[in-house]
Amino acid sequence: MKLIHLILSIAVLFCSCTREYSNPKEEGGVSGYSLPPVQSVKLQDLNFPQSWQEVIFRNYGYASEARIAEVLGCDVRTVKKEARRLGLKGVRYDEAWSSLGYITLIRNNWYLLPYDQICTLIGFDEDRLAFVLQEEDFLRVKLGNFKPECPQIKYCALSDAEKAETDEIAHLVAGNLPKDPCKPFEFFKNENVPAVTADGGKLHLIHGYLSPCGDAFAVDSRTYLPDALLARYASYGINGIFIHGLLSNLSPYPFNPVQAEGYEARRERLNELVERCKPFGIDIYLYMNEPRRLCTSRPEVKQYLYDAVLDLAKAVPGLGGILTITMSENLTHCKSNNSFSQECELCKNIPVEELASEVNNIIHRALVDSGSSARLIANLWGWAPYMGWTDEMTARGVSHLDKDITALCVSEFNLEIEKDGIRNVVGEYSISNPGPSPRSVKTLGDAAATGHKTMAKVQINNSWEISSVPYLSVFDLEAEHLENLRRIGVDEFMLTWTLGGYPSPMLDLVSASGKEGFSLDKWYEKMFGPDAAAVHEAVRHFCDGFRNFPYNGGALYNGPKNLGMANLWSLEPDQKGSTMVCFSFDDYESWVGNYGYDGYTALMEKLLAEWKKGLDILEDVKGDLPEEMYLFSKVAYLTYKADLLHTRYAFYKRDKERYSEELKGVIDASIDCTKELIALCDTNPAIAYEASNCYFFTSRNLIEKLIQLTRMKEQL
Repeated sequence: MKLIHLILSIAVLFCSCTREYSNPKEEGGVSGYSLPPVQSVKLQDLNFPQSWQEVIFRNYGYASEARIAEVLGCDVRTVKKEARRLGLKGVRYDEAWSSLGYITLIRNNWYLLPYDQICTLIGFDEDRLAFVLQEEDFLRVKLGNFKPECPQIKYCALSDAEKAETDEIAHLVAGNLPKDPCKPFEFFKNENVPAVTADGGKLHLIHGYLSPCGDAFAVDSRTYLPDALLARYASYGINGIFIHGLLSNLSPYPFNPVQAEGYEARRERLNELVERCKPFGIDIYLYMNEPRRLCTSRPEVKQYLYDAVLDLAKAVPGLGGILTITMSENLTHCKSNNSFSQECELCKNIPVEELASEVNNIIHRALVDSGSSARLIANLWGWAPYMGWTDEMTARGVSHLDKDITALCVSEFNLEIEKDGIRNVVGEYSISNPGPSPRSVKTLGDAAATGHKTMAKVQINNSWEISSVPYLSVFDLEAEHLENLRRIGVDEFMLTWTLGGYPSPMLDLVSASGKEGFSLDKWYEKMFGPDAAAVHEAVRHFCDGFRNFPYNGGALYNGPKNLGMANLWSLEPDQKGSTMVCFSFDDYESWVGNYGYDGYTALMEKLLAEWKKGLDILEDVKGDLPEEMYLFSKVAYLTYKADLLHTRYAFYKRDKERYSEELKGVIDASIDCTKELIALCDTNPAIAYEASNCYFFTSRNLIEKLIQLTRMKEQL
């Protein structure tokens, strides 16, 4: 699937008539959000004799015993007894999963439990669940934008045969359960906080590694931006952090006042965060898609947008700025997604570039009139052909922006690439293909020529090419990209989306590479001391391998390299389509794209071969940073191997008789890969964590996959 089609299909999911104000009370609950529709689809294969055992196995230790008991209609004593029977003896409930890990729990139970039992399990009502699914970086899309129809699951006694089968499973579980796992969510705690202040001047903007993507200001910011993390950022030259903000949660909202309840408390927490960050030299930016589902040609909507931003800026005078996107999945004006067939009578004759720039100008005017020094950064994501924009329209849209608005452009957008003779075009989120593209160079040049400051959006640390590791040690690729941008006069950067905010050496590289006299070799010496030469040689292999990543929109979003080996399989047809950065099923065509099966697997084999050479070098290098690099690089290697194995499995299962031996070989290799991942998974809490997806997988998910692979091997 090409990236353009994927983006448009995502956008269609949020189609909403903008001719009139939407009525949230009619569309959903009191907050205005509705749950995805329920559909009958093939559910995942059971890996235990009884479905209630699946519920206990996936959730014991992650949800409280009382909630699991309530879901299953039994008592806590029974839950404990059956957990021990499954091999989970010694597992204890960690309350952090309730407040910080609910996205993982939702995903783990999406194909297992109906809505009401999921709500019971995680302690949400349906209104809050609907809000999370929509506002936590479009979680509903990642899950498929529908809810599989799942039967109610209740506890019942096991038969003797089921007990015997359970005993066999328990033996496998007990043999692979980590004995001394690290504590999840234990990031940057008990660290000394040095007195450090980031350099001022050029903006280096990131998303906080732990920052929530929904209602961030409903909780204490210390839970996701502790001082220790701020100090690390400052030491690496990061001077801006952006956080998702919903204007109707931060200012009065006249069209449905319920949505604004608690906005004063949220503002207090935002103010507190702004003040906490100041000593570190870090400013807070709000990322906003506004106004939501309202026609901006109506005077009362324009007035609302102006008043809401003005009032917020006055209430939070230290705010660093606002970052907008005005062509996206969230409806911010009547033409914010050009895939819609409906037309607003008020807007149908207004060019889309005028509507998009007008929204930015209203927000900017409110910031200026408030007396705030906050910047307005207009992200031009979507001001592009996949939203129906020509180059001329983009140039006109930029020219319509107030001159003090900064124009931000995705650096690698529309970059043409060729791998093994197969051509593709990069949309975004690519580290393996350094930009900028000719189109981005033109857009940034047009913006500069009309008097605007410019910024480039890049992806540092990791990308959707793989996000289940905090960073990829491909420093040379990033240095090449940054040098290319500085050569055309761009030296302010948005460095991440929700992924990529880990305080890694890569952040230091961004800052160091912008200083006069920078030398990549000297930077390696500074970071890695006597190990510099060996680390650099390993990185060269990683970079050479990564250039072979078979980039296309489908590989980026549908491929199996985020859940990796935690994707559950079936020997029968899955009958489901893979979903964005989440579930991958057996529709391998959706990610191999025009590389085809042979081309895709050949490129992945090249990637893995070079990556293995780098690992072999790093394995003998000592020191804190090289050891961390080795761990994350090994997980990346195994996850890319899981991608390749999954692709082969999906291909071979189409003709099990013809490829029976090959399928057995894939299963054996997958068992070995899964065991290696289990051994590494709980050694560092950053493995498999990403802010908008929480933990893609845990050792428990991998053990369940091991159970499944063992059963599949027996079936074959």
